[in-house]
Amino acid sequence: MNTRNLYLFTLLALLSLSSVFAQETITNKTVLEMQNLGFDDFMIIDKINTSDVKFDTSIKALSGLKKKGVSSEVISLMMIKSRQNTKSKTGIYFLSDDDELELIQPTVFSGTSNNSVAQKLVSGFINSKKKATLPKTRSSNAIRNNRPKFTFVFDPSSAGVDNMQTGQAGSGTVMIPDWWFRVASNPNEFVLIKLTVKDKKNLREVVVGKSSALTESQGIDPRFALHFQIEEIEGNKFEVSPDYLEPGEYAFMYQGRVPAGRDNQSVFDFSIQ
Repeated sequence: MNTRNLYLFTLLALLSLSSVFAQETITNKTVLEMQNLGFDDFMIIDKINTSDVKFDTSIKALSGLKKKGVSSEVISLMMIKSRQNTKSKTGIYFLSDDDELELIQPTVFSGTSNNSVAQKLVSGFINSKKKATLPKTRSSNAIRNNRPKFTFVFDPSSAGVDNMQTGQAGSGTVMIPDWWFRVASNPNEFVLIKLTVKDKKNLREVVVGKSSALTESQGIDPRFALHFQIEEIEGNKFEVSPDYLEPGEYAFMYQGRVPAGRDNQSVFDFSIQ
């Protein structure tokens, strides 16, 4: 192939790739696809520098890229871009069927109820459970893996509640939507819970408090918090790996200090299918 034909072939391939990925965010999978199409490091680096990116830079993911022949220069740029984009991408992510990180949007509790036990105490008080409910019987975040991995991204510039940004909503001041990840700095401040599905009522529920004649407690009972392992990827990014999860409905719920002016009436729900 002469120089002119090689140039035309490269140009056509680049235009074809641009068309395919025009509306996509560049991921680990994209980098591998570009490499398999024969693009050199210069082209891959240029594409990364001119696109939105969503890279998995865990040790396991980077090791996989290296084994498949991705150069150190490209991997280094991926790590740099991942750090640069961290602040604007705080939240909890899961790996989709397309090997892309999908953000879990918080779901607001649709209501609460008290479930009283029939037996009354001598004092006249009764034992009761406070339950919070979520609409529908299944989360929109479907995961087809019984051992899923989640990525928690916190805001590295936060130094507590005082640095949280605010915005005006009507006559009041409202904290930004991702306040959990500006107040918290570690996945240990969240609990993983399994939700009880109520088919007839078309909802999911969880016990968030108990009371009796002598005691009252708020939050998730530690006995029902599911175990997960935490691996630090970067200073503000962590990989969270729960134990084996049976098919059902689950959620991560923040259990740390709640800033003034905010409530904790949301969870990050997902479905294991």
